[in-house]
Amino acid sequence: MAEIQGKRVLITGSSSGIGKALAFALAKKGAVLALAARRAECLENVAADINTAFSHLPMPLVFPCDVAIRENVSRLIETSIQQMGGIDILVNNAGIGVYGNTEKTSISDFRSIMDVNFFGSVHCILEVLPHMKRKGQGHIVNIASVAAKHGVPYLGAYGAGKAALVALSQSLRAELSGSGISVVVAYPGYTQTEFFDKEKRVGGGRRPPGPYVSPEIVAKSIIRGIEKNRHEIVLSIEGKVLSSIQGILPRLADKAMARIAHRLREPKEGSNEQTKITDYRAFPEPGRE
Repeated sequence: MAEIQGKRVLITGSSSGIGKALAFALAKKGAVLALAARRAECLENVAADINTAFSHLPMPLVFPCDVAIRENVSRLIETSIQQMGGIDILVNNAGIGVYGNTEKTSISDFRSIMDVNFFGSVHCILEVLPHMKRKGQGHIVNIASVAAKHGVPYLGAYGAGKAALVALSQSLRAELSGSGISVVVAYPGYTQTEFFDKEKRVGGGRRPPGPYVSPEIVAKSIIRGIEKNRHEIVLSIEGKVLSSIQGILPRLADKAMARIAHRLREPKEGSNEQTKITDYRAFPEPGRE
């Protein structure tokens, strides 16, 4: 059982959504926090709220940072280690979204997704690994998506970036075997956050209706997985079903995704087509900063 109390934790994308919820849940467990995201004012507010709620802990450190820029990440990791005395847990949560038809997604959109959702995590991992290796222990927690388990309609770019992160995590886990460093992958489903308000819409598909799970529930599940030393944490019933049928009945998974694509497809302009989506059940992805 991994102990959270007293651990020094760096969370990217922690100004809202899952990252913010993780910050509060980890503070409740007694963790010492460093918070990073692009929105400085939001980060300051999160840190202040945590300090008010958990005044017995050190004030969370705040680092405005764009993880897509390697130099920024180098400063983030170096300063976090200097000011906290080390990093025991790295949570790679920063991410952006693009929603709609893959054919309508520009190459620049694909590159933006990869720069933040994949390379942003790569930057953090490569910077923190030497420190964790010297200590002989640590946790690297990568927040992926159920869309990385199987491609989800209208999430081509987003799912591809998260699938790359999953493959990297699996390779890294094998390479670090016996080092004392754990690599954890979390696969949230749809989560009620600001993520969907900020994502880019390219057209062709509609978001399914809720209800979506709260970020607080997702955060608790992720922390429970860390404590139990799980390698993979699948956080929705749909995700667990998808994981099961993908290996046993892959064609069934493909047919399910085809039905979802049809239900969420935007009607053509001038068409009387009405696609019912109120009964939608998806294999979705998380929302985050």
